[in-house]
Amino acid sequence: MISRPLRPLLTLFLVFALLSPAYAQRQTGAISGRILDKEGKPLPGATVSISGPALMGISSYVTSDTGHFRFAALKPGEYELRAEMPGFKSYVFQSVLVTVGRTTELMVRLEEAPTEEEVTLTTASPVVDVESSKVSVNYSARFLASIPMNRDLYDIQNSIPGAVTEGVDYRRTSSILGGTVRSQLYALDGLPLNDPATSFSLVNINVDVYEEIEFELGAHPAEVGQTDSTYINIVSKSGGNTFAGGATAYLTGNGLSTDLIPKSDTAAYQVDPPGQFANYSDISANIGGPVLTDRAWFYLNGRWNTWKQTTSVNPEVRMENLGFRGVDYAHYDYEHDELFGFAKLTVQVDKTIRYMGMFHYNNIYEPVYQNSGGANISYPTTEIWNHENTFTTTHQVNWSLDQNTFVDIRGTLIQRNFPIRSRTQDQPTYYDYRQDIFWGSSAYNDDHLRKKIMASASVTRFQDDLLTASHEFKAGGEFEQSEEHQDWYRSNPYYSYWEDYAAGNPYYYSTALKQGRLRIYNCPPIAGVWDIQDHIRRFSGYVQDNVTKGRLSLNLGLRLDYSYQYQPRQARPELRYSSGPPQINPAVTDANALLVALIGQWHDEIGPVSPFDKLITSIKDVVKFFTLSPRVGLVYDLFGQGKTALKMSFSRYYEPVWVAKYNAGQIFGPGSIDYYWNDLDGNKLMDLPPTDSYVIQSYPKQDPAYSYYADDLKAPYVTEFLAGVEQELFRDFKLGLQFIWKQSKDIVEDVDVNNGYDPDAEDEKGPIWIPFEFDDPGWDGNWGTSDDQKLTAYGLRADRPVPTWMGLNPPEAERKYWALALTFDKRMSNNWQLKGSILYGSFKGNVEATYNPTEGESAIFNSPNTLVNAYGPLFFDRPLQIKVMGTYILPWDIVFSAYMQHYSGIPWGRTISRVYFPAGFPAVQQTYVSLNAESPGSQRRVPYTNFDVRIEKGFPLRGRSKLDFYVDIFNVGGRSGVVVDNDPSPRLRFDQIPPGYEASSTYGDVLSVYGVRSFRIGVRWSF
Repeated sequence: MISRPLRPLLTLFLVFALLSPAYAQRQTGAISGRILDKEGKPLPGATVSISGPALMGISSYVTSDTGHFRFAALKPGEYELRAEMPGFKSYVFQSVLVTVGRTTELMVRLEEAPTEEEVTLTTASPVVDVESSKVSVNYSARFLASIPMNRDLYDIQNSIPGAVTEGVDYRRTSSILGGTVRSQLYALDGLPLNDPATSFSLVNINVDVYEEIEFELGAHPAEVGQTDSTYINIVSKSGGNTFAGGATAYLTGNGLSTDLIPKSDTAAYQVDPPGQFANYSDISANIGGPVLTDRAWFYLNGRWNTWKQTTSVNPEVRMENLGFRGVDYAHYDYEHDELFGFAKLTVQVDKTIRYMGMFHYNNIYEPVYQNSGGANISYPTTEIWNHENTFTTTHQVNWSLDQNTFVDIRGTLIQRNFPIRSRTQDQPTYYDYRQDIFWGSSAYNDDHLRKKIMASASVTRFQDDLLTASHEFKAGGEFEQSEEHQDWYRSNPYYSYWEDYAAGNPYYYSTALKQGRLRIYNCPPIAGVWDIQDHIRRFSGYVQDNVTKGRLSLNLGLRLDYSYQYQPRQARPELRYSSGPPQINPAVTDANALLVALIGQWHDEIGPVSPFDKLITSIKDVVKFFTLSPRVGLVYDLFGQGKTALKMSFSRYYEPVWVAKYNAGQIFGPGSIDYYWNDLDGNKLMDLPPTDSYVIQSYPKQDPAYSYYADDLKAPYVTEFLAGVEQELFRDFKLGLQFIWKQSKDIVEDVDVNNGYDPDAEDEKGPIWIPFEFDDPGWDGNWGTSDDQKLTAYGLRADRPVPTWMGLNPPEAERKYWALALTFDKRMSNNWQLKGSILYGSFKGNVEATYNPTEGESAIFNSPNTLVNAYGPLFFDRPLQIKVMGTYILPWDIVFSAYMQHYSGIPWGRTISRVYFPAGFPAVQQTYVSLNAESPGSQRRVPYTNFDVRIEKGFPLRGRSKLDFYVDIFNVGGRSGVVVDNDPSPRLRFDQIPPGYEASSTYGDVLSVYGVRSFRIGVRWSF
């Protein structure tokens, strides 16, 4: 249902889309140039034509008065170009290469001839783009098929300059050149595929359907929006005028892997051997060809990928220490099963109109969901990824109005069903601090349905000799409607926290004060009770002009985005459960007695509606942003030969709106209520108040009219400046040097609006935050030694309001990135190819760029304590990064390829998990607080260096068939080691006399080991 105020906007958008449609060649390239005579004078009226396997038929162009010609919207591949004019020799240029997002420039000089004569040439396609200021890296399907890496977009994107993995394989998330894990925009055949809830890829795009990938790293034109980092532009295969296809199998297993950590060492460390693939199978088949020659093509692909991966973490040992043994608490590994399907139809309706339709499907099942496992998660607490189904379909119409004006209209529909199930139902969740282990139920069952509908239209017009320059005008518009539907539930809503379960100590917060923790999830006990929804609607438009005069090109653009998130009418029933908390006094026979008492306490102290009461909400706007994004680029062809380009650009990018970023105010969203449990009678059981008391730590607003986000909230943005030079050193080899600078501001973070985070703030009664200066005993854990330091912790005054959170733009929040990158790219020729980068840079700030912090709830601005030693290198800061990929074709059609990576170590810093306030300290709300003992980046993990190789041999078969066998060897260099908990993260017990020091229970422990050399065998049949 479209609200009344938006109907005029939507009408304007549709009028724009129909009357002013456009051409967006984001998934294509172009060939352009000039036809001149021997004296360098332009030849108007010359006929230029191109043909090739990726083109339906032959396309022709008649040169303008300036001699210019251009062919836009060309699929990547090799073309043949013919230039002819009466009275001149005809020239045929073979193997003209077109890549995605780039223009191949040719200067053709025709020689006069009294009779018809044809000259055939093989020209070197330029490697330097002298008209666009953008920085990009292109990978062809042939290149991807030759490099030893996992057959997944995740590994591919981590090979580009500045990409650093988050290390969470199931999410496939990375930071690229100072972006966050949510910053990348993924597109398949020109349409965005980002998840409306999480903003990373909604679809695991099958690597076997890639024709080419363009990684646009910076200086984006105005037509590229919804990203503040990298645009990942995937072009799918399309079939052709001849039937072609094949099949691929890629396999490994236990017998093809070698542990590099001796078994005696793993036994001594009390961990399992390094994680490896116990089995891995990846089978794919494809076929493409003509439905009608030069009129209709099809392409089909199917793929099945299944594997089992062992893990070296051993939560079962921690459970044994608590007395839990047997199959229910056994070791677990990860298994994955995924199916892919892809279909594409391309139709040349007539000489001016082309249609493309695409369908992509994948299904995923994991009996142990990778996101739910870990060193401190026992098997019963893991979850099941219960057959995700994702459907994507895109449809596109291209229309050539004349040889200089092009039209493109597109539409896309994506639907993702994403069910996560708790392995253990009807149980509470337990946690023991001493063993650092969870058991019982997982957080909750979670069913997601995500939908995304998009439409776009744009127009491109080429105009020569306008105001003495050549212009490429482009204007377009986009519409998006996205929805997130969620149903979360658990039958037993309670968490049970223990200081020492084995010793029977339930006082998680303070044994001396007999203070424990009570946590209750506020959700229905069964599925299907509610449908929690957040919707996003976006209208976008852009104009841009690429101006070229002589050796100078200007790229000018402006983008407009109007985005908003809203919640439709929804409801919550009254919440009651069949079980009470596990520590409830057995004398309390009513399962809901304590919950009802706490609800009554909520009504008395906070408000008339608690998170467990029935509530109906009306339609509600969450956030609205109107942004203007300028883009300015400059390119100068230094010597006028198309081989040396100086480039500079300035861009402003705004972070897109996605549900998880702005759903903190979703009253019905996943959450829990935490209480300090004060065991006043000391019986180690939870009694009803007033026998025991329960103090809420913070609370979510239950007023449907309450806006979690400030009315003047601004959209986060990134300012980017790039400068560099690109040089063709020799044929097919390009060297680039780029300087990148970025700053992220107006970052959205939750802030305690009642108390703030200023340590010097006061009210009428005095300081809001009571400072406690203390001596940190340092790394050695002993007071009075040389590594001691003074630190200050802050307690929230006892009579202040309980913290209440609101989404704001803290002015201190920022991320800064700079890098100097040397890039090199050698196309496959003379039997070798090479790609890579050497980067040195810095990524600092006080708001992390990883998954959880980018949702705007990192807790960094929750109090003065979280800001102590908060600014420094971020997780993705790797000052030195080296990536080199190459191939050499040896005699007898033996192909050798290699891939080397090197990164500086991960930054980290020592922390203090708990600073307990002394007995005589003024009354504050917390028993203890946490803070950083040193800035992030004060320490670094060991550097990462890895070297992989591939050896491949091909065998020609009858006709056009070929059989290739290859072996990938991963970790040739033998990288191995141990993951140790190096952070003492102590509890400083100033509530004791003398003060106590308690290091983390896992400090110094070997948590896991790594180091496997593995072989994978592949066979590829093609025809």
